[in-house]
Amino acid sequence: MPARLKIRLTEPEEEELSKLTYNLNIPERTRKRAEVIRLNALGWSVNQIASWMNWAPNTVRRTIQRWILQGYEGLEDIRRSGRKRTWKQEDIEYLEDCCDSQPRTYNSKQLSVILKNERQVELSPERIRKILKKGQKMETNKSQSKTSPEPQA
Repeated sequence: MPARLKIRLTEPEEEELSKLTYNLNIPERTRKRAEVIRLNALGWSVNQIASWMNWAPNTVRRTIQRWILQGYEGLEDIRRSGRKRTWKQEDIEYLEDCCDSQPRTYNSKQLSVILKNERQVELSPERIRKILKKGQKMETNKSQSKTSPEPQA
């Protein structure tokens, strides 16, 4: 039987991981990895954590080992293969500024032409719709988390 993986966290590490676990502005995978580390530090076994997280035990072990070897960097996603983005966040902000500053409305085809002509970035109208829709979801989540009711004393 392999040796039990047990992590001991310092007080600042515990506080930081707690913040990461509940921060909705970071990727879900990172939040879940932070939760796995916290549960392990609380004395949960690999199998208990795997059952709670609905993960395979090997995934939990790999997450704990990444924490031991890399610390906070081990919580981040590893760069994956695939095509790199052809656009930057500034390009999308430029489109949003165009939409906000003009009294008219634009459809995704027109926004695609604007990006190509003014920013030399080629994105399909469908891709622009997806990016803008995702941005709206993130803004909605942020506003909902800010407006949560305060507990009354």
